[in-house]
Amino acid sequence: MNIHVHIIEDDQAESMDIYCHRDRAAKVQQVARELLDGSQQITCKKNDKTYRIRLDEVYYIETVDEHLFIYCENEVYENRMRLYEAEQLCEGTLFFKASKSMLINIKKIANMKPSLSGRFEITMTNGEKLLVSRRYVADLKQKMRL
Repeated sequence: MNIHVHIIEDDQAESMDIYCHRDRAAKVQQVARELLDGSQQITCKKNDKTYRIRLDEVYYIETVDEHLFIYCENEVYENRMRLYEAEQLCEGTLFFKASKSMLINIKKIANMKPSLSGRFEITMTNGEKLLVSRRYVADLKQKMRL
């Protein structure tokens, strides 16, 4: 496969055209989506400092008492936006809504198992355990292609 990268001016819109064989289309589409997902960023704060965090570094996003927290592997950041605004930012990425107050990055899931009352328990790659509400289990299964 030949790859050609053309540098454009900052005021021009980026685009990507890929030509591939039918049997490789799904894999090429997945790689392109991962490239785009990783380039999106979210602005957040910690200890009076402002940071730009790539979405592919985020494990999950949660609201607690009207505060939005962004959880990475070893760090927790805060943001002023509402969960629905974070959902819009993450739309089309590898995040799914796990409850009324949480979005989870499926790339950071180590394993999952059914839990009580139709919920799912997820173990993240950093060892943290999260619960998916019964209402959102179908979305999880669809995202994970189960």
